[in-house]
Amino acid sequence: MVSVASMSRACLPGRWRSLEFSRLPRDLLGYLLVAEIAAIGWTVLAFRSSHLHRAELTSFVILAAFFAVFEQISPRIERLRIRMTDSHTIDMTSVWTFAGVIALPAALSSTLVILICLVTSRARLRGGKRPHRQVFSAASMMLGALAGSMLFHAPRPHIPYLADGALEAVAVALALAAYTVLNTSMVAGAMYLAARPLPVRALFGTGEENALELATLCLGGMTALALMYKPWLSFLVIVPLVLLQRGALIKQLEIAATTDPKTGLLNAVAWRHIAQKELSRAERDRRASAILIMDMDNFKSVNDTHGHLVGDAVLQAVADCLVDQLRDYDSVGRFGGEEFVAILPEVDLEMARAITDRVLSSVRILEVQTPEGNTVAVSGFSASIGVALYPANGGDVEALLHVADSALYAAKSAGRDRVEFVGLAD
Repeated sequence: MVSVASMSRACLPGRWRSLEFSRLPRDLLGYLLVAEIAAIGWTVLAFRSSHLHRAELTSFVILAAFFAVFEQISPRIERLRIRMTDSHTIDMTSVWTFAGVIALPAALSSTLVILICLVTSRARLRGGKRPHRQVFSAASMMLGALAGSMLFHAPRPHIPYLADGALEAVAVALALAAYTVLNTSMVAGAMYLAARPLPVRALFGTGEENALELATLCLGGMTALALMYKPWLSFLVIVPLVLLQRGALIKQLEIAATTDPKTGLLNAVAWRHIAQKELSRAERDRRASAILIMDMDNFKSVNDTHGHLVGDAVLQAVADCLVDQLRDYDSVGRFGGEEFVAILPEVDLEMARAITDRVLSSVRILEVQTPEGNTVAVSGFSASIGVALYPANGGDVEALLHVADSALYAAKSAGRDRVEFVGLAD
């Protein structure tokens, strides 16, 4: 499940990472305390109104036992995934907690969340994670489990024209929605109060991350069905769960091997590989392409004046600017320092001029907020761009990069904040 405790340090601003409990903003502190009191109070009320049966207690023990087995099988994989992630960490516990939502009464479902959070938090606390984040994460998951369980187990009307099991399917879908939306929105609310404003990706994760979470929830639903009808067959979920976890780790390893950690763009090696593929396609289809190199002007002054954290924020803003201004199928990379590179398939001289002029205009109007102390908008940026065209300037990546670099040097020499083309007529 998504949790504040599982958020990567890399995806959050310094204000959130550096917060100690005693220095939390008042609105955030109140938000955390209300969530924790609500989770505990709702759990107590659920126990007071419950009449637990032996079968329900047996299901609770089975789920807890299978969770313990899974934790023993894959602790290294999970620790590595958490360390490597650059966004939300989907920690796979939804398989067990959502199974509890369906198979257990609300009181036991919340208790299962507490048990799972106690086990998983031990490693996180040893790794330096903040205790108050662990407590809030548990509270948000408890509230989601309580809402989902009570919704699923609420009395349902009999509708004769619906197929057998259709009402149960609708109830599972509603429970899944309540469980996920409540937990995710609470975590997003805490993050927003801690370090507002934040981009949507930081608050709610990417499509791939949410798809992985949905997969774990579906496995949780299947586990619950097995638990309700053939309890000991629910162990069959462990093998696909381990494979899903390994698949997620492999995906993260692939991303780490090809991505620049500061900007999220392609790194130099990955960009060269993709650029050569694009040029091979251009040669086969007999189409033009362009390669550009962009370097920020006077970037050192940003680091000297505001510090390297602000410099990193500027690099991220410029990277976002490039992604926004270029097309979805243009490949953008970071070569190091304040230098960026892109390959633009099916772009001729005239189109290259229009695209690069648009990029420079966007860089000029960028404003980056300093994260510490009194918020100050850093602006007044500019960049220089050198462009090389295929096939006019060369037939491979290295030749075109050499030409684009010469054009970049010419742009710097001519006064910066401009685009230059070498060896091409206007």
